[in-house]
Amino acid sequence: MEYKIAKDPDALLELLAEHERAIARLYRAYASRFDEHAGFWTNLADEELKHSACLNKLRTLSQEDDTFVIVERFSVDAIQFSIRYIEELIERASQPDFKFINAFSIATKLEESLLEKNFFEVLSGDSQEVQEVLDFLTNETERHSKILIEAQRTPEGPAY
Repeated sequence: MEYKIAKDPDALLELLAEHERAIARLYRAYASRFDEHAGFWTNLADEELKHSACLNKLRTLSQEDDTFVIVERFSVDAIQFSIRYIEELIERASQPDFKFINAFSIATKLEESLLEKNFFEVLSGDSQEVQEVLDFLTNETERHSKILIEAQRTPEGPAY
């Protein structure tokens, strides 16, 4: 099977932004499913939308600066597969047997997977602004992972 490696910064960044929006939709599904913790999940969803906006900002920067180089680490297919998987998780959240602990487990695994795969290390170049945005996205993902882990350890549930 041949995988299409993303070589176009605009297309790659749009796909990554869509991935962040898919995670936001998942967290909104959890907010709808678990009313007592809706604030927690809604806050995470809102932050995922901010991440998507950061990636769109990078798209704009990449269109203005042709020195961006794609770090050829991800196939377009893999990112699209991940988005489809998240859509399946959204469907799963509406099932009657879906439990609160499942939401935390899935969300934690998603965030940790992004970190393990260095999801936001996709561009290289000399732009400090680009590096700051990519660092911000990585730091935010690390923070989300920590928040989710801590919330699972807290008997009263997540704080908002």
